[in-house]
Amino acid sequence: MNDDMARTNPPSSGAKRLRLPLLLVTAVLSMGSGMGNPGCGDDERPTTCERGCAVSGTYVMRFEETTSLGPDCGMAGVTLPEGEKLVLEREGRSPTVIARLGSIGLIGEYFGTGYSNLSLRGGVQVRGREEPVSELEYELDGYFDHGPTREDEAVRFVGTFSVSRVNVPSGAPGCVVSRRFTATR
Repeated sequence: MNDDMARTNPPSSGAKRLRLPLLLVTAVLSMGSGMGNPGCGDDERPTTCERGCAVSGTYVMRFEETTSLGPDCGMAGVTLPEGEKLVLEREGRSPTVIARLGSIGLIGEYFGTGYSNLSLRGGVQVRGREEPVSELEYELDGYFDHGPTREDEAVRFVGTFSVSRVNVPSGAPGCVVSRRFTATR
């Protein structure tokens, strides 16, 4: 068969029907590969905090639901920090946020306006009288209602307070808590 004949013959009906699905599959598979849509890539995230970064200060924790956490959490030493102070510290343009909620140390990153989310994480060791060491993992995952430009500006940090006891010894009380909160400065 010569080249002229190959160009003049239309593609078979099967090839025509597969053209669009193959194009769609190729588009979906190339997302996030650097070709076209960045997909899940996070190359645009800044490395410093530029605007709306004044989140340092003391916030008062309030919870939507303040009912008991249950006896297992009480035996593990977990209480709901209703009305307690959450202290955030962030210096200069660094995105690192060091926090303290009562005796619990937490750390996270905040990038300012456009990236208003903040996840703070920390842990506390728990040892019963006759138990091996386990740990309470704390997480405050939320967002600021706006990017504050001054440290005396009112702002709200809204999110979910979570605690879970990990590496729980056999027979020891477990504890898992997840509650919505608003912390106001």
